[in-house]
Amino acid sequence: MMSLARTLFASTYSSSSGGIVYYFDIVVDQNGLVAVRNIRGPRGLINDPMVEIPQSVLDDINIARAIVLQTQTTTVVVSGNITFTGETYHDVVIAGGVLNNTNYRVVFSTTDGTVVVAENKTTTGFRASVAAAYGSLVSPKIVGYVVLVATQQASTTSGFVTITDADNNRMTVVFTTAMATADYRIILSPDGMYSTYITSKTRAGFTINMGYAMAAGETRVIGYDVFV
Repeated sequence: MMSLARTLFASTYSSSSGGIVYYFDIVVDQNGLVAVRNIRGPRGLINDPMVEIPQSVLDDINIARAIVLQTQTTTVVVSGNITFTGETYHDVVIAGGVLNNTNYRVVFSTTDGTVVVAENKTTTGFRASVAAAYGSLVSPKIVGYVVLVATQQASTTSGFVTITDADNNRMTVVFTTAMATADYRIILSPDGMYSTYITSKTRAGFTINMGYAMAAGETRVIGYDVFV
């Protein structure tokens, strides 16, 4: 039986101040704990507590630590392409054992903005559906997909919101802990074939907007994933 196991994951970052470049490592151990190690300046490893590190570099270290924390909360488990040649749906098979529940999101990408949604999700696959026949034998359409799962049960960087017509077609997501930077990306996963978009993006959170005016009594569920 193979005994190989990853016990440490490390990312190296650089930060400059006053023309001097500093390097440092952000490491994640097998228990998911994140730490800063091996801060290096122009003269090598900084072990002397009397050596002053510029505040801007310390700020960058904190931002890098937060980035690594965020990337640990959501994982891409499956990705691929689907070819439409005039169909309205394709069933995608995921190898058994990869997923242990259906609480995952599928993000699609098309070259022309066509909306694709994931339906009939199981632990071994899902159905990629479009509103009308898409592509043709002469001009096939390639749709890329990524399956995302949250690696923490209570993640501040992924979740669902429920929007009703009483919400004026929008809902604000507030992070449990503010982001270290507002320079993050958001992927939305609506529950139907309609557009959504983001406004008011700050370190504290962002607002999800519907791309159309909801009818009286209408309810929509939108999944979101945040990447730094």
